[in-house]
Amino acid sequence: MIRAYLRASTDKQDALRAKQEIREFVNSFSEKVAGYYVENISGTKLERPELSRLIEDSEKGDILLVEKLDRLTRLPYESWKTLQRQLEERGIQIVVIDNQITHKAFSNDVQDSFITKALTAFMLDLAAGMARDDYETRAKRQKQGIERAKASGKYKGRKKDEAKREKVRELLKLGQTYTFIQDTVGCSPYLVQQVSRELKSGA
Repeated sequence: MIRAYLRASTDKQDALRAKQEIREFVNSFSEKVAGYYVENISGTKLERPELSRLIEDSEKGDILLVEKLDRLTRLPYESWKTLQRQLEERGIQIVVIDNQITHKAFSNDVQDSFITKALTAFMLDLAAGMARDDYETRAKRQKQGIERAKASGKYKGRKKDEAKREKVRELLKLGQTYTFIQDTVGCSPYLVQQVSRELKSGA
């Protein structure tokens, strides 16, 4: 089975943006997507609810499909290798739309799969490293920009969506589940967790 993973870093980004491209890609192989796993959460976090659910739902030989590898990982090297081991233990193959060598997973040629396995792993490691480097470069530039803004007195910090946070707060008080709150409010798991911690601490 093919399971597509779609991720965006923030609530303001559209995690479903790549869905049509993914659908067209699998159609080109005369295949179908068995399920879409969508979440708004940073790719620097190893623990992601929807990614964990995808792994749990998968069986040996299933495919984890992503548009670009940075949708799956912006993890530090050791965390990336941990995720790789989790996927390998389940027998899950990674297919990345913009990485053609990974498309060999759709081939039934056992010999070809054996020959390309090492090269595929190398290419994935390389892409994962590049995704992490890109994240760290952006983070560094953002930090430098904030420091310059603070020095000039122009930095006001990130504004919180108080209306959304209040909705989450009220639903938590009513004892609703995280999943229900995410779907109802249209927010990320991180926001629900953050507001929950604030409630517990009395903030």
